[in-house]
Amino acid sequence: MATIIVPTDFSNNAYNALFYATRLYPNETCKITLVHSFENQFSTSTSRIDIGRNEVLYEQFENATKKKFEDLIHKISLDSDGIDLHIETLCNGKPLFKTINHLVINTDADVVVMGTKGSSGIKEIFIGSQAVKLIKKIKPIPLFLVPENASYTPPTHIAYATDLKIDYAQYPLEIIKEIQRAHQSKLHIAHIYNQVSPGNTVELNYRKLKTKLEDVAYTTHWVSNKNSMEDGLTQFCKEHHINLLVLMYHKYGFLKGLLKKSFVEKVSFHSEIPLLILPESF
Repeated sequence: MATIIVPTDFSNNAYNALFYATRLYPNETCKITLVHSFENQFSTSTSRIDIGRNEVLYEQFENATKKKFEDLIHKISLDSDGIDLHIETLCNGKPLFKTINHLVINTDADVVVMGTKGSSGIKEIFIGSQAVKLIKKIKPIPLFLVPENASYTPPTHIAYATDLKIDYAQYPLEIIKEIQRAHQSKLHIAHIYNQVSPGNTVELNYRKLKTKLEDVAYTTHWVSNKNSMEDGLTQFCKEHHINLLVLMYHKYGFLKGLLKKSFVEKVSFHSEIPLLILPESF
């Protein structure tokens, strides 16, 4: 059984993420935990003096959220006829990342799937906002990010973009293999480079990456970023009809650099292509 955590603020983007999550493992029963944090609404409505009033407000927020959960489960059940789903819910007034961490630690969650907009998602994932904090603060777990305007497309063309500057002997890539097998996807390894000679370190890491992927089929592409990393990735995704882009977040990787830039404003693919962010370990 696949276990998926889906944060929601009950927006259209959050629903797109939930819909995506229900199709992520088509050959397995899915257990989905819907998570909602009303931290922001509660904190602005509470009083430091009137504790009793705070308790009443908390209960009101909790009851209102439970009703929204009921409506959401009804809708996704209608839209997922024939899919074996088990849905649980969790709501509270705690920070979202703390609730997700609790679930990651205390359950067998496989992935988190969330939208890129709204209070439950990542409004500006690559420019240092709440989403970046989420990427850094949640416990290591694969994180799928579904763009606001994305309509569901099975991930049949997966691209893993890498600068090959990390030692792949210590990084798990099983989630990529799982998704590839589940959807019979074509896997593209896109090496992003900015120099003519790859260097000994890159060549060594590439050999280790090939060892990691020796049991799956893939093609390797060398993508120049002589103009910009964003432009190189955008063009590559268009040319190869990519519908899931995989990036790894690690302290020395190029994704960390992208997180500091206005990537959303510069790259067109963010409006169409879901992202899979891999942590350093999980």
